[in-house]
Amino acid sequence: MVEDIHRDEIEVKVSFPISKHGPYEARVESETTVGTVLADAMKHFEVNDDSQFTYVLAHGGHEQSNTTTVGSLAGHVHEIRFTLVKKITQG
Repeated sequence: MVEDIHRDEIEVKVSFPISKHGPYEARVESETTVGTVLADAMKHFEVNDDSQFTYVLAHGGHEQSNTTTVGSLAGHVHEIRFTLVKKITQG
């Protein structure tokens, strides 16, 4: 039996509807946190948090914690889709 060296990798796709860039796509280890994917996606889309706005990742219509692992969200499938959401900072 040939061992699948990619068995712990998850295909990640992040869309950002208000961007002119195409989606962010990567293969990450299942232990990778949502926060790591968020940081990489923000670089891809050339956005930064500031005093008026912060960015979060949503999956299934729900904001995800930066400490959640991609593998725990993906479950037995090896791909997951997120949406980058721009939130107004209260204050």
